[in-house]
Amino acid sequence: MADNGISTLATKELRQQAKLDLAQLKRKGNTLTTDGSVVGVPDPSKPFYRDRNVYDISQLPTQYAGNNISDNPNLGGLVIGRPWVT
Repeated sequence: MADNGISTLATKELRQQAKLDLAQLKRKGNTLTTDGSVVGVPDPSKPFYRDRNVYDISQLPTQYAGNNISDNPNLGGLVIGRPWVT
């Protein structure tokens, strides 16, 4: 399986965002080629479509700033389904 060039990105932050961007496209029902390009339009009838298909990176317990870990204190507790929101 191709990594869509994600592993060659300069920082962990860019890699984290790129992975979430690809997952978001797939959760919206887009079909992706092996190089990560989108084929067609969002399709809710696809088996990989999810209602919670938009991410909010601030919901992750750990994020990256460049190559440094940025821990999110998650005041109020972790959110179910994080980082995916409706």
